[in-house]
Amino acid sequence: MSTEDRPHHDVARVEPVSDAAAASALPDAVPWFVLLFSVSLEAPPIDLDMAVADGVRQASRITPFPAEQLIAYRDLRDEAEAHVLGSPFLEARRQRHWPLGRLAIAAEGDTPQAPSIADVHLFTHVAGVALWEIWLPGPPQAFDAERWIAWLDVEASDGLPARIWDALEPLNRVLGASTPDRQYLPCSIVRLSDRPLATLTEEHAADIVQLLWRDRSNRRLKEEVVVAELARDYCAREGGITLLGRRGAVDIHGIEDESAEVAVRTGLPPKSAIPFVVTLELLLLERAVLLHLYQRLMQTEPTTIGGLLDLRRQVTDSLEEYYGATLASTRFGDAVAEDGERLLGIVDTYDAVMDRLEAVSFALTTRYQQRMTEMQVWLTVVFGATEIGTITSGIAVWVYRNDLGAVLAWTLGASVLTAGVLVALLRRRMVER
Repeated sequence: MSTEDRPHHDVARVEPVSDAAAASALPDAVPWFVLLFSVSLEAPPIDLDMAVADGVRQASRITPFPAEQLIAYRDLRDEAEAHVLGSPFLEARRQRHWPLGRLAIAAEGDTPQAPSIADVHLFTHVAGVALWEIWLPGPPQAFDAERWIAWLDVEASDGLPARIWDALEPLNRVLGASTPDRQYLPCSIVRLSDRPLATLTEEHAADIVQLLWRDRSNRRLKEEVVVAELARDYCAREGGITLLGRRGAVDIHGIEDESAEVAVRTGLPPKSAIPFVVTLELLLLERAVLLHLYQRLMQTEPTTIGGLLDLRRQVTDSLEEYYGATLASTRFGDAVAEDGERLLGIVDTYDAVMDRLEAVSFALTTRYQQRMTEMQVWLTVVFGATEIGTITSGIAVWVYRNDLGAVLAWTLGASVLTAGVLVALLRRRMVER
């Protein structure tokens, strides 16, 4: 059983650090938060560039990215995507990236440590789903898991997710995206500026786990639970730890990571975090595709064999990412993708989609078999009655040589009687089966 499957009463966290003296002992850190919202696209616009531009104008608080920063960010992503996804996936253009702009999110009552801006990106997939990716850079501050968990609470009406989604709704409507299908996953990216990672994991291991789980309980975590969670580390570099759970993801590096200083100076995300975020994007798009397919199979069914074959082709094409044909064979990508498909429920959703597809196929083929059986019954009746009528007409012509009416009467009567007898016999046999 995964540690996240344990009953809530067995799981607790370290007592929160709230007094000033204890807070001063916390490590100095620079946080970034990535909020990922996946949605279904019911009717993707033909001219996405124009639709996005219109949507940006509707959400007046969103301003375009500076040209230099946008170019630098694209270069950063291109390098990570080529490493994680591989050139075949990029050349297939199964998903597209749309950098929308910067959103001001500061609100009255925010602490000085809270993020004040959000960089908005959109990823669209050929299968009819989309992923909103929101980067929230925070100012340098003390490592405080409790505060960050409160910021990431999707249920809080004044939380960062709620504020951002309120601003994104006009864009979401322009794209024809379905809000009820929204799925949310935050990723916390932290770079320590005053000490190595080992110090943090020794003194604040439970805080890292509660940040991963977004756990707001005041009870202490069991030591074995903390050890088990931290053991699921995907980072292959010294001084870094990368974790993935059902409710969030965490990527923390110590002062060994030189990309943090560059990120703070340029305003770009840390280079070392991009491969993990790219893998999360693919996993969330994969889950969104499966949920989209399942809902489609539940709501509509093909009515012809040709429609069934076309549906199977679309499902196979949409599941390209799940089959793993496009994911590059990197140690990092394979490990995160394999565990992510289990943790995020992708494997179970895939099984549900395939079961539903088989049920649709069975229902359609059974219906066709029933129709073919009924057709065979009626053909048997028609040919049987016709054959008997032909024989009867020959006899009637021999008996009633000059009476055409009698010949026709005998022929029709014998055909109708034979048809009635055949229908009765065949129906009885079918009922008995």
